Amino acid sequence: MTETVSRTPRMPREQRRAQLMDVARAVFAEQGYTGAAMDEIAERAQVSKPVLYQHFSGKHELFLALLDGEVAELDRRLTAAIERTDDNRERSHSTVHAVFAYMDTPERSHRLIFESGAEHDPEVQCRVEAVRESIAAQITRILSVDTMVEGVLAQVVARGVVEMVLGAARHWADHVHEDGRPTAQETAEAVEQVLWRGLEAIPDRPVEG
Repeated sequence: MTETVSRTPRMPREQRRAQLMDVARAVFAEQGYTGAAMDEIAERAQVSKPVLYQHFSGKHELFLALLDGEVAELDRRLTAAIERTDDNRERSHSTVHAVFAYMDTPERSHRLIFESGAEHDPEVQCRVEAVRESIAAQITRILSVDTMVEGVLAQVVARGVVEMVLGAARHWADHVHEDGRPTAQETAEAVEQVLWRGLEAIPDRPVEG
């Protein structure tokens, strides 16, 4: 007797696409780009492969669609943290905590940005670089307005801040054993204290008038 695979009921197209993306996000987060297979995504979603290919022409297109969503979400969180206040200490605190909060989710979807195994793909590189540049540009603007650091130097410092925070959060999320691991909040607090000591040492720009 042939074993039949149960299928999910018919859904509206957009609902089905969202469901497929949810399933695929979990597969890519668990197995990386190379290990993920369209067969497994279809099986977990309880659809046939033709249904999956009705929505996405292949694994690369599906991955990029997911990556676009993750990059937009990270950028949204960090931009909101930066724009929430004009107080730079509060900005520093909320931005670092926003990064760690993004990394600290059961879905581990941050791996699509930072640990997918597809980092050398030009289209992936472009998207990941865009979010780094977006946040660095905002920090550059703040440094140029509020401190004596400006121009290219402000750009370099801002990029250093971005890489420090993202690097610390990535290491905490993916390379620190969970047994005895400090919480995301505890780690963010320690990272932010180190970051702020450096930023605080930069002379403020004199208030005109």
